[in-house]
Amino acid sequence: MNSKGAALSGLFQFFAVVCMIVAVVVIVAAMVIYYVDKRPELAPAFPVDVAPAAAMATIIAFAPWAYVGFDSIPQLAGAFNFSPKKALGLLLWGIIAATLIYLAMLLATSIAVGTHHDAYEGEAWPPAAAISEVMGPAGLVLMVVAVSAGVLTGLNGFFTAASRVLFTLGRANLVSSRLGELNGKQRTPRNAIVLVCAVCLVTPWFGRAALTRIVDKSSAGITVAYFYTCFCAWKIARTGQVPGMPKPIAPNKFYEYFALAGCILSVGFLALLFVPGSPGVLGTAPLIALVVWIVLGLASWAIKSRQLKDVLPEETAALILE
Repeated sequence: MNSKGAALSGLFQFFAVVCMIVAVVVIVAAMVIYYVDKRPELAPAFPVDVAPAAAMATIIAFAPWAYVGFDSIPQLAGAFNFSPKKALGLLLWGIIAATLIYLAMLLATSIAVGTHHDAYEGEAWPPAAAISEVMGPAGLVLMVVAVSAGVLTGLNGFFTAASRVLFTLGRANLVSSRLGELNGKQRTPRNAIVLVCAVCLVTPWFGRAALTRIVDKSSAGITVAYFYTCFCAWKIARTGQVPGMPKPIAPNKFYEYFALAGCILSVGFLALLFVPGSPGVLGTAPLIALVVWIVLGLASWAIKSRQLKDVLPEETAALILE
């Protein structure tokens, strides 16, 4: 689908999101009606044996990973024919919509499970089991539709963004130049798409434990990327320009403080992941995976930096941002 161009991929995203929203709305409406009618007892907001602050910190520590899908929008900016302002609006509305969907499903599941969570511990899919017990087979069908649409849109978005990033890096010779080629009538980065496909087909065979370690490790990498992005935004908003910018812009105090808040939050996220005793501290295996990934990245950069030593930074920037 991605090899046929961004238009087909975007059309699939649209219809899948519509199906997901409709399914979620029906589920939540049915569960609210059930609650009003039956008044089931709900579980406490926090685990009784865990301090509320510790419980929230555990979730917050991995929040950056949960937001990783939204950076698909700027990663795909090269394929858009509209302004950066519209892209920013799509990004913000995407976060708001996803937050509401998460909250809606949490509400529906909380009502369905109530205080009987022990009864669903042996289930392969506890939320669906609880909701289908209240709504019947229709509840299970709606859950399958909602989750399938959510997963498939996420996979398609990641797939599209990853192939586009590889294409951009290949065009700038930061990775193999073959990844920067456009092929076929639709002029799509087929080589980058095939590489992403190959990686996606291989990685599940390592098992859930290995993939979980990669996800945990990625929380740290994503947070560093967030910090770097916020830092660059802070510098641009404060000074109006950075080396390599063709034209200066007017400094903006609002964006300066907004970006500074992002830097502070990023440091806080890193502290939750690395400070000993933190509820979200990374385990030994994810730390080893992180170190290996850093070493591989530094080695790759050392090799490429020697190859590109005679290429002007402005030329590389132009190829990336074209």
